[in-house]
Amino acid sequence: MEDLVTHRVNAAMLPNLQGRNVCILGMAKEVSNDGKMFTLTTSDGKDVRVQMQEPLNEYVSGLTEVHGQVGNRNTIQCQNYIVFPEEVSQNFSMDLYNSAVELMARAPQHYQQGVQQ
Repeated sequence: MEDLVTHRVNAAMLPNLQGRNVCILGMAKEVSNDGKMFTLTTSDGKDVRVQMQEPLNEYVSGLTEVHGQVGNRNTIQCQNYIVFPEEVSQNFSMDLYNSAVELMARAPQHYQQGVQQ
């Protein structure tokens, strides 16, 4: 049942979730030349490597949400990603979002993070 749960996280939480599905939000930057990897500066200010299953067919930058599986050493194997429009990025408070992620982690019994069957 655990594989149905997607944890909303920041970079500091990744070491405890290796092999698990996560949702992580941050600012995308530094797309590799082959389009198979980019860097995400997460809500807690740390950089995470996002590895793609297939090369990107678009340039990724700005506020981006990544869904994937935690690998090792701050790496996520991307299953899906969403790039938000620039106007959303400009008005988004990364600090408030990070506070919400940390609150959900401290009180998981109050926040559903997946499908219960």
